[in-house]
Amino acid sequence: MPRPSTFFTTFLLLAVVLALSARVGAVTLREAYESAGPGGGYERDVVLETGQVYTGGLLIGPVLSPISWDLEGGRGEDVRITGNGAILDLRGEQICISYCTNRLDISDCVVLNGNVRFRGINTSDHVAMPRGSVLYCTFYGPHDYGVRLQGAGDGVTVERNIVVDAVDTGWDYIYTTGVPSDWLPTGTNISMSGQFGYYGVPVVRENWTWHSDPVLNATALAHFSFLCEYG
Repeated sequence: MPRPSTFFTTFLLLAVVLALSARVGAVTLREAYESAGPGGGYERDVVLETGQVYTGGLLIGPVLSPISWDLEGGRGEDVRITGNGAILDLRGEQICISYCTNRLDISDCVVLNGNVRFRGINTSDHVAMPRGSVLYCTFYGPHDYGVRLQGAGDGVTVERNIVVDAVDTGWDYIYTTGVPSDWLPTGTNISMSGQFGYYGVPVVRENWTWHSDPVLNATALAHFSFLCEYG
């Protein structure tokens, strides 16, 4: 991968220092989301504080039951998360917009120990593909992936992010069954859907990814991958 610019290096080091030092007074990301009102054309306009730590993940939209094949849970919403340099310690969870036609736009966050996932479906039973963007975010040690586009692509932009050391947590799960598959490896910094015919082509440009392990860093699939939703 190309060498990072001085700006990228400085920003990454600052992100790590903040992440290690700003642990006191953390609030949950869910609390910030639920307290946010509408703004800028979004139903939830979440504006975070610089240097503040927000913990835990966030699910926007329903989930798919592999038993009933129904979409269950809350409805989708149009959400903007403006980080202002906030630290999101997801603690193994995700920020996920799921099985809806809404959009999630997230920018200027430092994301630790989790990932951002766009999860959609395009079948005869359900057509629900989210849109949105991930811009100017730093991911350090994300679990599974930094950004994962699963059943999504058209209308999604992933641009100018830094992703370092995505953690291989084992096989990801086939969304129709919940069964792990060796065809769905984790540990890729940015992973997109390979099913362009169903989900469209995202805009993915000017991202910088790196692995501290030199073997992984020399492996292309540790940086970017295309995965099938069905394993």
